[in-house]
Amino acid sequence: MSAVQTVGGSGLQRPYTHGTFQRKLNQFERLIADITQQDSDASPEEKRQAISEGLRYEQFCESIRSLFGPDIRNQDLKAIFRKISTNPDAKVDWSELFGYFQSEVPEAEPSMTEDASVFTVSFRTRVGDAAGDRKRRDIAQAIIHLKEADFYITASQKGTLSIYNNKLKLQSCCDLNDSAWVTGCDYLPRLRRVAACTERSILIWDNRAKSKNQNIFTIKPMEHSPQCMAAIPVTDSTHDDTLLFGDDQGFVNMMTIAPKDLHTKHSKGERKNTNPIIEPSKLSNPILRRKLHDDWVLKIKYFPELRCFGSCSPSSLHSFVLDDLDRIKDNQPVRSLSVSKGINTFAYCTRANVIATGGVDKIIRIWHPNIFSRPTGKMIGHLFTIVEMVVNEKDQHLISLSTARVFRVWDIHTLTSLQVFTDNEERPGEKRIYSMAFDSKHDRLLTGSSVIDQWPLTRAVQDTMQVPHTHDRPISQVVHNQELNQVVSVCTESVLKVWEMDTGKLVYTIVDAHGPNIEVTSVAFDKTGYRMTTGALDGSIKVWDFGSGQEIKVLPALPADKDEEAGVTALAYVMYEEQRCIAALGWNNRLRLIEDGGEVGELNVLLDFVDLYCPREKSSSSSRSGSDSPLSRSSIPQVTQMFDKENVLLTHELKCTAVLPPDLLATGCTNGNILIWDVQRTVVKDIWRLEEEEEEEEEEENQENTPSRSRAKSANPHAVHACRFLVHRTRRPDPAYIKRLTRHHAVREDMPTEEDETGDSRRASMMSERSRSQTMTMESRTHSFIDSRMSQAKTPDQEQMGTESRTSGAPQSGMEGIVRASEDVPATGAGTEEEEEGRSQTAGDPVMSMIETTYDPVLVSGHHDALIRFWSMKGEMLREVSALTRRQGSPVTAVCADDDCNMLITADHKGYITMWDVAIFLEDPTSENKDNIRQLICWRGHLNRIVSLFYTGPGFIVSGSTDGSVRVWYKEKGHFIGFFGQHRIWKYPTEPPSSAVFPYDITERPLEATRRLTSREKAQQKQKFEYPLIKDMCRWAPFRRSAYERQQKVELKPLDIQSKFFATLIKPRAYTDHLDRSKTGDAKEGAVYRALPVYKVEEPDRMRTPNALKNPFMPDEDDNTFLFGNLPKKGGQNVGGKKVNIAHYVHRLYVRSLLFVYPQLDR
Repeated sequence: MSAVQTVGGSGLQRPYTHGTFQRKLNQFERLIADITQQDSDASPEEKRQAISEGLRYEQFCESIRSLFGPDIRNQDLKAIFRKISTNPDAKVDWSELFGYFQSEVPEAEPSMTEDASVFTVSFRTRVGDAAGDRKRRDIAQAIIHLKEADFYITASQKGTLSIYNNKLKLQSCCDLNDSAWVTGCDYLPRLRRVAACTERSILIWDNRAKSKNQNIFTIKPMEHSPQCMAAIPVTDSTHDDTLLFGDDQGFVNMMTIAPKDLHTKHSKGERKNTNPIIEPSKLSNPILRRKLHDDWVLKIKYFPELRCFGSCSPSSLHSFVLDDLDRIKDNQPVRSLSVSKGINTFAYCTRANVIATGGVDKIIRIWHPNIFSRPTGKMIGHLFTIVEMVVNEKDQHLISLSTARVFRVWDIHTLTSLQVFTDNEERPGEKRIYSMAFDSKHDRLLTGSSVIDQWPLTRAVQDTMQVPHTHDRPISQVVHNQELNQVVSVCTESVLKVWEMDTGKLVYTIVDAHGPNIEVTSVAFDKTGYRMTTGALDGSIKVWDFGSGQEIKVLPALPADKDEEAGVTALAYVMYEEQRCIAALGWNNRLRLIEDGGEVGELNVLLDFVDLYCPREKSSSSSRSGSDSPLSRSSIPQVTQMFDKENVLLTHELKCTAVLPPDLLATGCTNGNILIWDVQRTVVKDIWRLEEEEEEEEEEENQENTPSRSRAKSANPHAVHACRFLVHRTRRPDPAYIKRLTRHHAVREDMPTEEDETGDSRRASMMSERSRSQTMTMESRTHSFIDSRMSQAKTPDQEQMGTESRTSGAPQSGMEGIVRASEDVPATGAGTEEEEEGRSQTAGDPVMSMIETTYDPVLVSGHHDALIRFWSMKGEMLREVSALTRRQGSPVTAVCADDDCNMLITADHKGYITMWDVAIFLEDPTSENKDNIRQLICWRGHLNRIVSLFYTGPGFIVSGSTDGSVRVWYKEKGHFIGFFGQHRIWKYPTEPPSSAVFPYDITERPLEATRRLTSREKAQQKQKFEYPLIKDMCRWAPFRRSAYERQQKVELKPLDIQSKFFATLIKPRAYTDHLDRSKTGDAKEGAVYRALPVYKVEEPDRMRTPNALKNPFMPDEDDNTFLFGNLPKKGGQNVGGKKVNIAHYVHRLYVRSLLFVYPQLDR
């Protein structure tokens, strides 16, 4: 309920007052009285007939929501609408609008079977041992799942770290070689390493190292014993990682590790096989800590959404702390709560914005992150101590675990228990579960004890362990009621079922709709959605009130011969002379118009379509839709017999139909041709022929062999199994609307210059080209427009240019521009109040200010030869494509498209569903570019033939097959959502799934097409290779040794000063010239010594020795120097006629003695 009203124009809302709500209730009672005609004297049958004909479901919903707001659920509105349309005299209370509707038949409570449970316990699988590939008994102490990298990290108690990929395959494993037990682990995203804490130290492991010696750094000694740890995803540009860990003394520590800290020069190792040790005091950043608990810290986590960390303890005084990281650095008070006997574990749900805590008291408490005064809710159910909790964000479920190995799944919103299951497996080793992690990407729960187990969600495995089925017999047709968003499925057993598209629940069932053992072959709806028509195999047609499931009219089966086929093949509602009629195909290849007026009674055959085809009249005749109709043309298509009339139903067997409002009807034939009928004139308007030569031969054979109408023609490989008109629409923002929104952002003083106008026009042209080439849906276009509308302001001149191009700048092929706006654009000189009022009316609804462009319709047909053909409205075949599947050559049996015809979905005889991108092709059908039609994805939906296919909602596809099942798919990756008839109510994904889920009977993976390169990427690609088949004669010239030697000669260039300087730093070369071999040994020396090489060793210079008889201190005879003279007297003496100093004389004597000892100095 949205019991609020807007306060003025500010957008604020407040609850209804008593008087206001009472006025709304009075208006509601008057509305129901007017709809049900309570003051008239008409009979209940006449009232019901008037309601079904005059009231539309959309109008009823808009009227109710205009009174009570847009939050009223669709299922409540459908219940009331169905109630008043079935029984107008029934009393309608206002409480039924808000979910208090009580049906006369009580709804059966869903059974808590395994099919309706959250987890499929029987599908639990064993991942591996806790010790990885180590052959020893161990315990999985911690399990971490990394969403970004999509892999798992497990830490065992005895020191084994293991890494598993997303398929739970072991990738790497290592031993920490630490005698202390491991207490926790986490991943460092910046350093790309795994961190683990033991009772004595913190270890950093490089899991990317490929060598046998694992690079593990140990940070110790720690002042206290670490008990748990968590990494902080830092968003700054540094390369450091921050760890939070709690110890046994109640301290919360924050450690920052830099890349330079993990270097061998900062570590020391006593032995070669030990891990490098880093002292905490030598880290680049000091370890910060603060005592927050009175007992040891059991668990610690960091929540990026809250920008806070949380820690819990068994202490009753400070059981749980939630605060900012700055509280670790200062001494300010922290936000904490106290629970008796403490808290063992906690978890945070982002979508619900609540924190759940659990501990020894066996109670799960729900807290708001900003309110710790009292819990917002409690969940009681466990009988033993709660040790672990995880959150399923998609479904907003909480999974809790107790020491008795009992799991409980809780709904966070309703605080109710959804499922209880126990791990009763007998296994060796420790049976208690120590760790638990939920993988929301793959919908599975991982638990760790002595082994690691996987518990998949029910939707991840399947809804039942059998092949999904909706009916007990093959499906004949599936139709979607767009007005009420319900689905009708019909099987060959004449059982008709109506389902809710939102939940998959069964609304009602009609058994033997046309009598016992009479198959229903066709179903159709009128535009109101409350009138359903069915056709049977015996030729009978019935009209039903879809709201109540009651029969209104009937056309009994006509008598027919035994050889004739009297069944109805196809039905479609058309308008004939402003009267509602049914175009029925059947009765042995006939097309009839049946009147379906407002009176109660039998159906009447109004007339039969005339099958006489005269090609000469086509140029002069014109349709009633005017000269602008796509079929009004002057050119005459190619025909085989130009001036002859022919009865087309004698040579064409009709098989399927397609309607193009207001007055065109297309039928596909078994020979591959398409017949176009004019509904107003009930004649054949045109024949679109596939292959004229083959058709002529087939016609001649049929005329000779089978001249009568009663004998059916043989099967043709070009037969048309399905056809549909594609009317492509595109939407783009209105420039005037954007200008009106952004006018208050423009600076009025600065006038736009010439360059600004050029730039804005260039941006406008780029925006228009981009809008023409993109193939997104209306929703995505609206969101992208809202995001970028503030930056696309235009000048008044450009606004006038944009308005002119909106009407005259349309693409070719008969495109029309239609402007959908809530009001006209105000003039420039309008008043301010009117401007503000117009802005307030259209600013909230950008869809109403979008320019819608509608292109010429194109007919698509699926043929028996596995080809999909596209036809223009002139009867020309534009393109033919074939789906790339694992089984080629399968006939195309069903065709559908989305609302704007951006995507085309086809299905074939083998059960494959293929999705195509046709938006660019439909904008320019005459283009010869083959990339305009691109296959996006192909997956197998059924094992048998698909008979019906339709597209609904934001990306959901429904398929019905002869295997008896109607299945729902999500267009991204062929994701299986569920099937009609399952026990569990399905939930549509709010975002594209990361991995596709398949039905139980499907084992093939989807085939995704490669991404198409843009024009810019194609331009950037350059040819980086040479053609190898071109022979270069110069390169293949004969090789000569002289030329080779000539090339080896290198001219020495003079070295500069710098090269000389660096040459002096080169290590001297060791010369071995004296060891060069000269000749081999003598043959006479024997077998051994004659083979030994002989080296020539030069004799080194001998040292010169003095003569022993000669006194070295005596002078020679010819020595006239004063060195060997008599010692001079004090003060100097004349020696050899010279006056010599005594000190000088002693020095010369010393030099002489040195030359005697070291003769080489004399050189």
